[in-house]
Amino acid sequence: MGQQAGAQDQLFYSFSLETHIPSDHILRSIDRFLHLGALRHHLSSFYSHTGRPSIDPELMIRMLIIGYCFGIRSERRLCQEVHLNLAYRWFCRLNLDDAVPEHSTFSKNRHGRFRASATFRWLFDEVVRSCMAAGLVKGEGFAVDASVVAADASRQRGVPSSQAVDWKDPRLSTAEVESAKTMIDRVEERFQITPERLIGDTAYGTAAMLAWMVDHKGIEPHVPVWERWQRNDDTLPSSEFRWSEQADEYRCPQGHPLRREWRAFKNPRTHITKADTIIYRSSQSDCGTCPLKERCCPKTPTRKIVRSIHEAARDVARRIRMTMQYQRSRCQRKKVEMLFAHLKRILKLDRLRLRGLTGATDEFTLAAAVQNLRRLAKLIPQGPAAPA
Repeated sequence: MGQQAGAQDQLFYSFSLETHIPSDHILRSIDRFLHLGALRHHLSSFYSHTGRPSIDPELMIRMLIIGYCFGIRSERRLCQEVHLNLAYRWFCRLNLDDAVPEHSTFSKNRHGRFRASATFRWLFDEVVRSCMAAGLVKGEGFAVDASVVAADASRQRGVPSSQAVDWKDPRLSTAEVESAKTMIDRVEERFQITPERLIGDTAYGTAAMLAWMVDHKGIEPHVPVWERWQRNDDTLPSSEFRWSEQADEYRCPQGHPLRREWRAFKNPRTHITKADTIIYRSSQSDCGTCPLKERCCPKTPTRKIVRSIHEAARDVARRIRMTMQYQRSRCQRKKVEMLFAHLKRILKLDRLRLRGLTGATDEFTLAAAVQNLRRLAKLIPQGPAAPA
């Protein structure tokens, strides 16, 4: 039975951090794809040219990457872990006797120059370029989704926890849809990539969103159409009525027309409602003697069909839904849900620490950049060495 001597009085040691970090450690692979050579130039206008030198911004960025990579959300604990962990010191370019920055330094820089200079957005874009260089981003199709993350909210604007909220209701997804537009425009502007198709759920199937994809961007909408006026009873659905673009009218199964107006007005009217729709109505005389009235409009004297002004784009989405590519897209969309689960369970982004929209933007942007770095490290472990 051996016994440890316990003597730690050796004066000199021959020690190298490089030899003590395993070759398959995830931080080694991440370091190969992390290009921070241009960081100082990006931040040059946000630092003073006089006074005492500040903490190296690359050191703070590397420490934050470690924190989000391993789910260390507390900056105080992050400083302690970097102080003790050899792999973290190696990744941060710290020697054994180098001091670790105070935790308050992160708050000052994160809420100050990092936010003012959009440093986290710059980092995210650099990581995306690394993904593109590695062949992981080609841009044939984009998948979008949203997930609920807990955060501190005002009591005056909050919702009781006992109140059920249907997050799938497209009427509650306005901000979600606008965010998707912003992301697509940003990718097109910064990386010159426009997807051939967009994959999403019903929240992205509103008429306005479909028209934006089809008419303005030329993107195939691989999303289910939100049928707001779909009938849930046994009456004849709108699909049984034939649309005539030339006559600007519908025809019922009995051949009777449904029109937006049945008489000429002195001042022409568009009949477009505030919801960007046009209501087509049948004639009361036609419906009164129709043998299908009890199946068509049993409770009203006439039948009406609400048609969106973007119905042509909705028809494009309906035709795409019948293709095999659409079925494959539905399977690919599940990968986005897996990424959200990874953010919440592995990267510990199940609750926001920073308050306000700017704080949420900082956290999500940095977490997404780190998530992409982890995927690069796992999918392409032998990547090119990062420049000094």
